[in-house]
Amino acid sequence: MNGKTISRHCIVEKLGGWEIIIALLLCLSAFAGDDITLAVGRPMVDETSGSAVYGSDTWEEQQSAKAALAVGLEYRHWFTSRSGFQVDFNRTSTNAAFTDSFGSVRFAVTRYELSGAFTRHFGRSESKLHPFLNLGPGVLLFSGGYAPGGTVGWSATPEGIVAAGFDTPVSRHLSLRTGYRFHFFRNTNYGDPTFHPGFAHIQEPVFGLSWNFNRVH
Repeated sequence: MNGKTISRHCIVEKLGGWEIIIALLLCLSAFAGDDITLAVGRPMVDETSGSAVYGSDTWEEQQSAKAALAVGLEYRHWFTSRSGFQVDFNRTSTNAAFTDSFGSVRFAVTRYELSGAFTRHFGRSESKLHPFLNLGPGVLLFSGGYAPGGTVGWSATPEGIVAAGFDTPVSRHLSLRTGYRFHFFRNTNYGDPTFHPGFAHIQEPVFGLSWNFNRVH
């Protein structure tokens, strides 16, 4: 591999991720005349029970993760003045913790969410508050760091999402978003085939600043 190839690869890496996603969403919104939101949330994961199996031995382990800030983008496309769909992408730097009678293990984890949902607006267009309800599927992606026993790789799990909140217009194009999201999913085992995780849910208050390219609701 020559120097030019390495340079091009580095450039692609630097341009990847957030920059490309932001550029695509801005282009889509400009053409469709929809909404794009910079959102900040605080996902709080409940503690769940799983089982570890080694040979003929089985014991219970508690699985949890610390609450941390999630930063992401929300894009809405409107079919009508009331109904549309929403696409979410966000990132959270958190951890994973496993506790049993032998002790506990913790390691850093980056959690990504990519989801889509049917969205419904309520209320009149001249109202100061525009309630909304979202319902749809998604996927949670986990990128682990260093843990006892080696490096933790990528893992993924599907989720279901229910969200509700309010959009508060500030101007013709600008509005504030306040919402609360619930995520339902089976926890990941981070690539450990001996661990069988349980079902979990995340509660997430979300606040955002929205730009409405062509307000129709």
